[in-house]
Amino acid sequence: MKYIFLFIFLTALCSTPIFAQLKNESELGIAAANGNTKTQTYNFKQMNSYPWEKNNFIFNARYLNAFANSVESARYFNANLRFERALDERFSLFITETFEKDKFAGIYQRLITDVGGKYAITKTEKTKWSAELGYRYMQEERLDGTKISQNYGRAYSEIDRQWNVNFSTKYWLEYLPNFTNSTDYQFNTELSLSVLLTNIFSLKSGFLLRYDNLPAPGIFHKTDTLLTTALVAKF
Repeated sequence: MKYIFLFIFLTALCSTPIFAQLKNESELGIAAANGNTKTQTYNFKQMNSYPWEKNNFIFNARYLNAFANSVESARYFNANLRFERALDERFSLFITETFEKDKFAGIYQRLITDVGGKYAITKTEKTKWSAELGYRYMQEERLDGTKISQNYGRAYSEIDRQWNVNFSTKYWLEYLPNFTNSTDYQFNTELSLSVLLTNIFSLKSGFLLRYDNLPAPGIFHKTDTLLTTALVAKF
């Protein structure tokens, strides 16, 4: 219930004139997870962006929590703040700071810094396709008490397609080669479909896959998947 109240509050807040430049996307729905976690639960996701001249400030967060037979079976949290600076119409630079917790993947917390460049391959009214290339530094504290620091490369691409007034799709993929330990690479990808219900609300279904070739000790699955169906408020 508390997530529903938060969802309504953010929708109302971002509709006020003082936040006219603030773009908002609030998502609340049901998730089915398989891999290290197998359960059905509430999934909350939040995205805000604030453009200012050639700059853009972006905030993203996702929270997943579930209990099966009164026993906690899923707990995941991710939040990041990103700053982008446009150099021209197609190319921009970015820096992102991320905080992540994933209990059932053996991760107590992660602190991640990403820096790199973004290039808009296609930028039309119906299609937006971009690619990013950069460097990642990650500090990880695991539930078994071990701490590691690793250096990654980062290759990312995202495409948004507006098929008609009511239907759109989004697909992104991310590859993280590990420069510290070459066997510990990661791959993440997500496909989502959105159907417009009103000017603000839409129904969204998404499938997220996260692959870690060398998970934390004691974790048996390298792949986690998350299937969600959600109500989205976007303005």
